[in-house]
Amino acid sequence: MGLHIPTVPEVNAAAVWGYATRLLTSLQSPDHLQKYLGGPTGALGTVLPANTSLHNELLTLLGRLTAARALYLDNLNNTQLLNLPNVSLMEHEIEFPSAETLDDINAIVYTATTECPITVALPTGASRRRVLLLAVITMLNNTANAQKIDIQVQGRKGAGGWNTYFDKTDCVGFGAVDGATTSLVTLQDVTALVDAAGNYGFRCQVRNSVAQSVRYTTQYLLVVTYRMS
Repeated sequence: MGLHIPTVPEVNAAAVWGYATRLLTSLQSPDHLQKYLGGPTGALGTVLPANTSLHNELLTLLGRLTAARALYLDNLNNTQLLNLPNVSLMEHEIEFPSAETLDDINAIVYTATTECPITVALPTGASRRRVLLLAVITMLNNTANAQKIDIQVQGRKGAGGWNTYFDKTDCVGFGAVDGATTSLVTLQDVTALVDAAGNYGFRCQVRNSVAQSVRYTTQYLLVVTYRMS
């Protein structure tokens, strides 16, 4: 909306300084005032006679406003506020953890741990760039038997089929000590799986080397990197 400059019958001190305030806060050019000091043909409002007190007041005001605006813009430039990066190109991270599950497994064939669901909810207008899956598996030997353990980390979208992202044989183990513990942390790229907001599930497939009890505590964390469109 344009600024209103009073015509001569309306001009008073309050109108002049009110105009000054609106001019600075709107960051419009002080050239508006020049129209009242002998501006170009067709300028809006009434051109004031030269050397009148009001003419001289406006002339002084124009100089002060021009200097104030120049200083203001110079400060903006010094703080680099005019050179901020494009927000649409900035990347952000958001994390989605699962709950922990505990499973007691004593099989020498691959056996699934309890599925851990994660719901991914992105801000409106966000598009995912990358997604990392952090899996934390803690194992407790529940008998005095040595164990070497094979582990797979799997994920799926909704109720779809499972995809394997980590698959290692004899990757963890412990000696023949009841109560011995060990842990494994894996980090995998699951960008292809987590392609949008929605429900996802994660689990491990584990295989003991001896058919004796091992207690598995599992938890997962999705780290989503996104941009705002």
